Amino acid sequence: MASLDIDRNGLVLRSVSKKPPKDYIMKIVSFSSLKSEDRYESGEFEIEGYKWKLVLFPSGNKKHNVNDHISLYLEMGGQKAIETGSIVTVDYKFFLLNRQKEKKTYLVLEDANKKEKKYCFYRTIVGGLAGFDRFISIEDFTDAFNGYLIDDTCEFGADVFVSKSRRKGKGERVSMNLNTIMYKHTWKVTDFSKLDTPSCSQPFTAADQKYCTWKLVLYPRGLGIGKGSHLSVFLHVYEPETQLPIGSKILAEYTIRIMDQIHAKHRSIKGKKWFSAPFWSWGHYQFITQEANAACLKNDSCILEVEICILGISIPGISTS
Repeated sequence: MASLDIDRNGLVLRSVSKKPPKDYIMKIVSFSSLKSEDRYESGEFEIEGYKWKLVLFPSGNKKHNVNDHISLYLEMGGQKAIETGSIVTVDYKFFLLNRQKEKKTYLVLEDANKKEKKYCFYRTIVGGLAGFDRFISIEDFTDAFNGYLIDDTCEFGADVFVSKSRRKGKGERVSMNLNTIMYKHTWKVTDFSKLDTPSCSQPFTAADQKYCTWKLVLYPRGLGIGKGSHLSVFLHVYEPETQLPIGSKILAEYTIRIMDQIHAKHRSIKGKKWFSAPFWSWGHYQFITQEANAACLKNDSCILEVEICILGISIPGISTS
């Protein structure tokens, strides 16, 4: 009997099966010893010419604010890059062995919308996580009565179904409603008064939408019509030429915010834009006056926050091979 649950990126189908995973089994002895580890990566296994591995967060993926569940993901491994102009898409099922009453069954999790949505690896470099933030609650997992963790031993597994796509001829493929969750990233800029040149945040991804990476760019002395009077702030797609096929477009809804650390009167702008060449960045030249921003600082630090939701992506000339 199957049931539906909600994870960060949509509906999750949970079911029970007597059949074990076909592609990979990860048996962990002394699971309690992993509690001090942020993440554990399995050995690599090959499907359709590409290397894969399971990534387990035994105490939850803290980057996604998960503390009470085990997080489990599939990640591309190895050194083989995705060919230029190609896409690798995967469907996957994750398994957890249940030895309740000495009868072996498997808890199975999969994307309930897999017919409409596959996880795509667009980049020409290796990387990206696909999976479930809340695979199983730590309370249910550690309760011996449930049969998942017996004598400090457990067994996870995966079935992975890989398909390849390539660019061919003219046209494009547009995928919408990819991620209805707003992802929040915070950037603290220290020694603000000493800044004279543009400053960039560390690259970050919006949840597990790994086909592109983002960054914030701050001009402390302003840019364009804001030069000398305002702060200018922009949201950029980070190195799009290395992450996406030429001609790609990304539809994102975002809010950029400068935090008022004194009076909590935060300043923000909102936007909903297609990011594409040559406009891989959007923002505001006159985000906040320099005088007003000075009143928001604390200990000479400026805190910026961005919330971003990826609504769609367009990839040119894609056909399934």
